[in-house]
Amino acid sequence: MSNLIILTYHSIDSRRSVTSTSPTLFQWQMEQIADLGLSGISLDQAFAHLSNRGRFPSNSVILTFDDGYLDFFETVLPVMDSLGFSATIFVVSGLVGMKAARARSVNPDIDRDLLGWGHLKELAATGFEIGSHSVSHDRLTQLAPGELNRELDQSRQTLQQRLQLPVDGFAFPYGDLSTRVCEATRRYYQYACTTRLGYNQTETDPLQLNRVDSYYLKKPAVFNSVIRGGLAGYLRFRQTLRQIKQHLA
Repeated sequence: MSNLIILTYHSIDSRRSVTSTSPTLFQWQMEQIADLGLSGISLDQAFAHLSNRGRFPSNSVILTFDDGYLDFFETVLPVMDSLGFSATIFVVSGLVGMKAARARSVNPDIDRDLLGWGHLKELAATGFEIGSHSVSHDRLTQLAPGELNRELDQSRQTLQQRLQLPVDGFAFPYGDLSTRVCEATRRYYQYACTTRLGYNQTETDPLQLNRVDSYYLKKPAVFNSVIRGGLAGYLRFRQTLRQIKQHLA
């Protein structure tokens, strides 16, 4: 498999939300990855492989989880442990450990209980990568330079100090980015994930990695094709539709 495939999940729960994947569907998807002879790995594992061998690992799917919801520990972790998978969890550093009601008061879009520092330390100790998703999950393009740097740098520093591990990865909240935001991000991180639909190759800018959101993978046939590296045209089409909707909004 020549493409680097990065899947995006948020919450694994039974809500009918665009950011939810049901536990049953999630378990089936992870088992499908394993049944096809693929491994679920983290971004730092993929980039370590690239650094050592000059290419991304074959037969692997990168698993990423945005926001750092508590259901990762409760629902995702047992599935990952059973299959020997790893993942990257992008954490909003200023909201760690908050209950849903308090998190909503800070950002209405963060509406579930969040992982605490104890959870994150345990996950990091067992090989999961902890990345940054900013301090407060603001739209970065709307921030002044000083605020932008704070969202990028303070989140990284807080996570590194609390977890005693390097934090090399970032995910842009809402996929909101610009040339200015990307250049600022480059000062603090080795790689960063967008919400742009698509695959990645070795020449893809590591600060603008494409991903495939689980929202588009609910049909088994689509999921199986995507994790094999197929349906590139479908992903481009969906990305075009998203851009049109954003322009009209």
